[in-house]
Amino acid sequence: MGAEQKPSKLLVISVDRDDDVGVKAKVKTPIIGKDNCIEAAKNLAIADPEEADANAIFAAVKQYEELLSKNYECEVAIIAGSREGGVVADQKLRTELMGVISKFNANGVILVSDGYEDREVLTILMSIVPIISIRRVVIKHSGGVEESYAVLGRYIKMLFTDPRYSKFSLGIPGLLFIAIGLLSIFNLLRLAFEVILIVLGIVLMAWGFDLTKYILAIRHMKRTSSYIRFFSIIATLLVISVAFYQGLYFSIREETIPLFLSSFIEKSLPLIWAGLSIYLGYSLIFHWIKKSIKIWQDILAFVILAFLYIPLLEFSRILINPGQSPLTLISQLLLGLVATSIVAVIAYRNIRSRKKMGERA
Repeated sequence: MGAEQKPSKLLVISVDRDDDVGVKAKVKTPIIGKDNCIEAAKNLAIADPEEADANAIFAAVKQYEELLSKNYECEVAIIAGSREGGVVADQKLRTELMGVISKFNANGVILVSDGYEDREVLTILMSIVPIISIRRVVIKHSGGVEESYAVLGRYIKMLFTDPRYSKFSLGIPGLLFIAIGLLSIFNLLRLAFEVILIVLGIVLMAWGFDLTKYILAIRHMKRTSSYIRFFSIIATLLVISVAFYQGLYFSIREETIPLFLSSFIEKSLPLIWAGLSIYLGYSLIFHWIKKSIKIWQDILAFVILAFLYIPLLEFSRILINPGQSPLTLISQLLLGLVATSIVAVIAYRNIRSRKKMGERA
């Protein structure tokens, strides 16, 4: 009869990404051990009886006791992120998890979560230790209409009191009201609609491209490259914004679409190309300093940028004068295709040779 297989070392973990345990219960994380976790959950429940994270912690303790009853070697712990969210919260979660793993060398994790922001947390956990199971805790509510309104009221209250949401529910409307008020003082209320569109466009662009991530990275990273990259992004956006503004300003009065497109391309193309060159220039210098093979991507992008400039100008001229010969346009495109192909072949051979040298080493 063979020897009995030793149970795996499992870590039951409750993740509080926005650090309610630290902010509301005033408890420092990471927290390891059943008694410590229960005490933290009690403090959090007293500070905020409606807090879902307290229920998740109690559920983690219950899961831990169930594993103990099945003779598993296990431990229970709480880790927390930050109210700032994003990169800051993720870095803190990763640091605390590695600290817990260093004390209890688990080879598997059971995540107990309230279901909020699971995807972000899973990525961090899986990069350090395998996830064996996930248990989501859903708080039970009565089906009555009164309690449904009460729950809805709590979520509406969060929009105005929780900093994570109030910056969108209060901050953006406040900014728009200030802009409209200032315009009305100077008798420029007719520009209110345009101002609202510009402000909303900037906010949506920053949100969509996650530009706040780079700002937070600069605050918490000491690498000079982060500052340079941030500068290049802002410079690129400013130059391209001016290009689009000038292009629209000089083209909006054109009566036909071909004339509008032709004028827009002619007025905005130089600055758009300048803005793209700023960003590509940063990327090329950065990869050159790091001696990265990605420098060939930057070189190829510069070649494409250079050989598309004249064809786009020729295209704008043909829109105005359809009878103009397309010979210059076709020849420039063919020349660009040849140059791009040559650079691509050189890049491929260089990358391939470097990979072979790395395999031999």
